[in-house]
Amino acid sequence: AVIPPTSSTGIPVLQHSVILKIMRSLTARTFLAVALAKHARAFTPASVSAVAKLSNTFYAANSASAAQSTTSISTRRYMSSREPISVTQVGKEAFNEILEDIENSSREESGYVIIDVRNTDEIIDTGKLADVVETLPLPVIAQMGAFNMEEDDFEEAFGFAKPALDETIVFTCKAGIRSMQAAQLASMAGYTNLVNYTGGSIDWFR
Repeated sequence: AVIPPTSSTGIPVLQHSVILKIMRSLTARTFLAVALAKHARAFTPASVSAVAKLSNTFYAANSASAAQSTTSISTRRYMSSREPISVTQVGKEAFNEILEDIENSSREESGYVIIDVRNTDEIIDTGKLADVVETLPLPVIAQMGAFNMEEDDFEEAFGFAKPALDETIVFTCKAGIRSMQAAQLASMAGYTNLVNYTGGSIDWFR
């Protein structure tokens, strides 16, 4: 099998390029950071609606794209959820055990998939937490409605298989805040087995 070239982050070059293009097309972190700071202290249907309105305003000022229609579909699904969510909070020791479980078997056998929602420049600065950790920045998750995408579209865009509903998704970021927001977005898309690494990369590389 031909192994695709990878960037300095360990992400296949194709997916790395796609993610960077998406980040630039969203005017990167500035737009989403402002929205989240104002409205996503806790991701509730109301806060998602507020972020969606900001997103619609943003898209109205820019050319239409496929991502726009995906976002509108996923936003309606988010808003339809009214149930409180449960996210298991873990520290470094428990996170390391999950990592070892995947490394010693496989994603399929362990039932875990770990997703780092930091931006690519942050991962370039620190390196990946481990080879088995996937990369999917929070702005991309929010704007593209990633967890509501079709399986084939998800894998083509991000370079790894979309988590199945019965898998346990473990989210990590820099300090456990964005990863919790990502877990809440995943919950609104129908996922129920969710874990948040509260320490994030700050704790991991300490």
